[in-house]
Amino acid sequence: MDEQRIIYLYETARAGSIRGAADRLQVNASTISRQIALLEQEVGITLLERLARGVRPTEAGRMLIDYHAGQRIAQADVLAKIQELNALTRGTVQLVVGEGFISDLLSGPLQEFCRNYPGLALSIEIMATDGIIRAITEDEAQIGLVFNPPFDERLNTISRISSSICAIVPAGHPLTRLGRRPALEDLLCYPMAALKPTFGVQRVINHALEQERLRLRPTISTNSFTLLRRFVTSQLGIVLMPAFVAVQELEEGLVQALPVASDILNAGEIHIVTRHGRQLPPSALCLLSHLRSHLKAFGPDRRRGTGRGRITAPRESGPAAGS
Repeated sequence: MDEQRIIYLYETARAGSIRGAADRLQVNASTISRQIALLEQEVGITLLERLARGVRPTEAGRMLIDYHAGQRIAQADVLAKIQELNALTRGTVQLVVGEGFISDLLSGPLQEFCRNYPGLALSIEIMATDGIIRAITEDEAQIGLVFNPPFDERLNTISRISSSICAIVPAGHPLTRLGRRPALEDLLCYPMAALKPTFGVQRVINHALEQERLRLRPTISTNSFTLLRRFVTSQLGIVLMPAFVAVQELEEGLVQALPVASDILNAGEIHIVTRHGRQLPPSALCLLSHLRSHLKAFGPDRRRGTGRGRITAPRESGPAAGS
């Protein structure tokens, strides 16, 4: 059906006459009369009942008028919701992350975001690297937070930053008194826990081990960063992972993060990714900006420093130490 003809019918019913509708719409009365007659031909039934003075809609005409009124209300509702989206008072942001980022996210960034934008809802899924890439490229999530993703032309990296894989050891561990950066071979002298190879972190670690012709025989192999952290805090051994994963334990002084003498481990990167070509709504763009400015993994002191909650670089004994 022609939408303009229904509008003429609607306005005629409101005015009670074709002349009244013509004055309201600033259209010739003959035009309105002709278009309503064509609409009646289109639907095959009379829509207006001509009275001595004016017109009134028939039952069929009332159905079309109610339909048009409903459409106007629905349109106004959609426009209001769009304005709410632009004002960041409505909407859901879909975030998919590796488990290693949870401690960092929960240490402040998510609480502050939810406090600043109470009308926005967050949907957060925790996956390994392969799952994150699938979720982003198949539009199951809008934003991904991932460590060292493999190249995929479907991914668009919004932001990236270097993040070394460190040896996370109990506070006061013998490796902290080594006098230099520990080498991978030094680490293998102690019990270690490791991730499954579906994790980007573990892929980097395995690559570094292969380059040095070393083999890791982990005490525990797991898909949980939480278990890795508990493995260290329980004094069971050491692990290799980015320092931001253990942000809470570092701040509490339970563990120390030691940079390792390995170019491969020191070349790790955190990526915030979206699907290439996807246009994100204002709510997702706002979360992107918030993550970049509030995640500790992206902070200015992410790589060096002294004191609680910082990465500890052992004192090096000479120019060749740690090389």
